[in-house]
Amino acid sequence: MLEIDFRKAYLQAAGMAQCAEGIVEQKKKLEGIIDGVRGAWQGETASAYIKKLEALGEKLEEEAKKIREDAAAFRAKIDYIKRAEEAAQSAIGNIFH
Repeated sequence: MLEIDFRKAYLQAAGMAQCAEGIVEQKKKLEGIIDGVRGAWQGETASAYIKKLEALGEKLEEEAKKIREDAAAFRAKIDYIKRAEEAAQSAIGNIFH
């Protein structure tokens, strides 16, 4: 028999969403670092380094988006399973009453 603790499942989904927000915060910090590098360092090497940092920022944004999407999909699945379980319990209750 499948048994799900819905409260824990929702907490896990919320944890995923918090993780995504943490990644977004790190991206913001990275943007500050990029701005600092731009102001303090000029030249070809600086440009190459900045491009790498910007690529990292884009990757962080992509990963945060994926995690948010996964969290939303997980919550939707939890909701679906919870509704199905409630419907099954209701149907069983109707049979025996």
